[in-house]
Amino acid sequence: MQSNYKVWCLGFAPLCVGGDMESVAVQEFSRTLFNIRPDIALNVAQTIFQSDVRSLLPHVSVPCHIVQSTKDLVVPVVVSEYLHRHLGGDSIVEVMPSEGHLPQLSSPDIVTPVLLQHI
Repeated sequence: MQSNYKVWCLGFAPLCVGGDMESVAVQEFSRTLFNIRPDIALNVAQTIFQSDVRSLLPHVSVPCHIVQSTKDLVVPVVVSEYLHRHLGGDSIVEVMPSEGHLPQLSSPDIVTPVLLQHI
């Protein structure tokens, strides 16, 4: 990421969204990544990967709807199960038959109806 941001974006976008570079969702996500200054993206990534806020989960008392892809290379299903067990309020976990870290982009036809029924 630090040595060649453009190559990182091209590789990360399909993994994150789920799909290939021909996909409209992957292309759009790639475009948004390219619009972020590389130094800022690196800083954000370091903050995400070096932060541990698990101790705060019991203090989250608002209801949470956790949406998880079955094939998420960034966050495995066990993470959503961990969140569900440790949040301080009610939570629902929905594991979607989708790929990528952003199922709302890779599989909106699956995710949107499920989320709308809980609004």
